[in-house]
Amino acid sequence: MNGSSKKNDTHKIALQDVQISGLQKDLLYYRDITETLREPFIILNKYLYVITANKAFYAKFKVIKNETEGKHLYELGNGQWDVPELRNLLGYILPSKLGVLRNYELTINFPRLGQKTMLLNAKQVDSKQLILLGIEDISTEKMLKLNSDTMTDNLIKQRDQLQQLNEAKDEFISLASHQLRTPSTVVKQYIDMLRLGYAGKPTRQQMKMLNIAFTNNEHQLEIIEDLLRVAKVDAGKLLLHKSSYDIVKQIKKVIKDQAILFKLRDQTITFKKPAEAVMVFSDENLIQMVLENILDNASKYSQHGADIAIGVKQNRGFTRISIRDNGVGIRQVDIHNLFKKFGRIDNPLTDSVKGTGMGLYWAQKVLNLHGGGIEVSSKINRGSTFVINIPSDKD
Repeated sequence: MNGSSKKNDTHKIALQDVQISGLQKDLLYYRDITETLREPFIILNKYLYVITANKAFYAKFKVIKNETEGKHLYELGNGQWDVPELRNLLGYILPSKLGVLRNYELTINFPRLGQKTMLLNAKQVDSKQLILLGIEDISTEKMLKLNSDTMTDNLIKQRDQLQQLNEAKDEFISLASHQLRTPSTVVKQYIDMLRLGYAGKPTRQQMKMLNIAFTNNEHQLEIIEDLLRVAKVDAGKLLLHKSSYDIVKQIKKVIKDQAILFKLRDQTITFKKPAEAVMVFSDENLIQMVLENILDNASKYSQHGADIAIGVKQNRGFTRISIRDNGVGIRQVDIHNLFKKFGRIDNPLTDSVKGTGMGLYWAQKVLNLHGGGIEVSSKINRGSTFVINIPSDKD
């Protein structure tokens, strides 16, 4: 060997020594960093032999240092890391991704630990001489998400089943009510004919019996109509036909229509009419029924000779109609039950007042459809005030 060759060999050896020394320094640097990490972390050479692993790796996967360092990754344990997915990751995907992989999800079944789902983050360093591989165990989070997804699916199924049952119930109520309304209407017509003497003049006793039958049949028809209205609003089939109109005129009409009832109960209606028209934008027929319902309740639950006051104000795009009675009042704990379906509250007049417990429920639904609502304030034996909010006319 000539002097020139010896010189070149010496230079190569020196260069290799420098590279090895640099690699060792880098390795110590990386190892010091990985020991501070809480997640498992290993350092591989480019041939996938384990150079070092941190304490978190040994603790997580229940292995010891002597059985890990210097071993090929796919030989660790019982070969549990030797899976096609990981081979593909480190052999093909990592090099093709410029030496970096982020959050690659991998599931491995470990004989001693069971199935684990992990996120792998890998990076090639030192001219691709080393591979830094971080491992995050997300098995618990994955299971929680799976359980959450399963629970969500079950809740959705239960919701759909309840919705179907509710729709079936509404359809049954609607159908039953329609079927009941026809014979009840026929009964009403025949009772009227008997009262008017079409089958001969009834005796006083017969007239008394006919009047009782007529009153009870009317009550039955009211129940049927309430059922139909509630079934329709619950099914979302109640369409609003909005228009602009003067609510003052409507209130006066409602008072006039119910004047005979107030007279029979010796009650007085005080309506503080505004000097000018109060224009609202709503479904006139439905709002009239709401007003009739609440005004009728105010009369029913007030003693004979009581005064009922009605007021109207406009504020911030809404018209507020207050109906105040001097009736028996409502306990604070019972107010939330007022607007429940079939909800009735015990008070001194409950037994003498007939009702289905659906009127206020329906009224609130109608007002909500308008974008409005209803408020209640009350004191026992001091009366109640119902405030209806409906949109004012935009013009």
